[in-house]
Amino acid sequence: MAAAAGECATAWHGHCYGFESERAAWARPELIVESKAEARPGYDSMDASEYNDVPATLQAKVCALARLIRQARCCLVYTGAGLSTGAGIGDYASKEGSTAQALQSEGASSFRSPLCAQPTSAHRVLIALHARGHMHRWINQNHDGLPQKAGLPQEAINEIHGAWHAPDNSVVQMSGSLRDDLFADLLACEAKADLTIAIGTSLCGMNSDRVVAAPARRAAQGEKGQFGSVVIGLQRTVLDEDSTLRIFGRCDDVCAALALELELVVAPAWEEGVFFTPAVLVDRPEDDFIFESVPYNPSGERSEDTSSTLDLRDDVELVIPSGMHAGAVGVVDGCDREGNVRCRFKLRPKVGKLRAPVMMLLGRWWIQAAVDGTVPLLPVVNKPTAEMTGAAAERIRTLMEKYAAP
Repeated sequence: MAAAAGECATAWHGHCYGFESERAAWARPELIVESKAEARPGYDSMDASEYNDVPATLQAKVCALARLIRQARCCLVYTGAGLSTGAGIGDYASKEGSTAQALQSEGASSFRSPLCAQPTSAHRVLIALHARGHMHRWINQNHDGLPQKAGLPQEAINEIHGAWHAPDNSVVQMSGSLRDDLFADLLACEAKADLTIAIGTSLCGMNSDRVVAAPARRAAQGEKGQFGSVVIGLQRTVLDEDSTLRIFGRCDDVCAALALELELVVAPAWEEGVFFTPAVLVDRPEDDFIFESVPYNPSGERSEDTSSTLDLRDDVELVIPSGMHAGAVGVVDGCDREGNVRCRFKLRPKVGKLRAPVMMLLGRWWIQAAVDGTVPLLPVVNKPTAEMTGAAAERIRTLMEKYAAP
């Protein structure tokens, strides 16, 4: 049965600007998990019930999504925890009996740390979308590094809520503040986007949700060349009725259908025990972790006039040049099972004065970005030697002194 006209059709399918006649034939999504619990208590969310579009409607919606993507000149992808549940990483909005809970229960016997999670098929499809030139920026609320593990260049992503693989980008708590440079990039993306695809996010009122709301608002106002927002996920959100297109389904299923529609070349999953390796590390000896002439100054800022050496050998001293722990000093302590660099820093505690060593990871994709000079700021730098001079070296020394002070 097709959805009723008016508000109901908009809530279940979106406004469908310019293709409203197609929407008239679409069936209302099927309820697959019923829940009266609020998806995100304390936030602007709806109940945690889950829905799936029937196959014929899903295929029609994916065709519409592909058209929007082809027309867009500046498409953003905005992802939340729902994208990574298929990799075994839990989320906040799924409740008992949900699809995500079922997936996690299936893998409970082989549970590993979320740091060991590997990209899902949806991640790999989105990488292919980027490779095709259809993605301006991937704005990720997750901290897991799965887009980069699937091959996304670091310069293409904004990890607005923090990252597990960047010592300078600590995870932002709900009451915390967004990092200035990442927020500035978010605002620039918001202003430029003509289409935002929100995938697996509850859209419950986070500051970063603006990248979905803004293009939706411009499309509703009839601005030329504005295609609005697309919301993909199992649960309803408060921004559904503002969207151009609303798709109900699992992220992996929707992305798989999109890959077929756009004829994307999607890489296969890594074999067990095989992990992403950036080009700079291919065939490189494990003990050869000195990278010379990287186009950054001693404080980690990209520079056309100077270059420095990034030494990531065991026991070499590092400094975090920015963020919450700017000035913290640590040492390289080998690599994890995936080849990401382990860094042991003495961090300032939230309470008290005792500083205990804390292990942090540097994603190996950052090494490629450093060598290529594609990011504005490095997450770690080597501790300046006594012989080093110049303003950049002095900035790092000042940060070190300030962070070490009682």
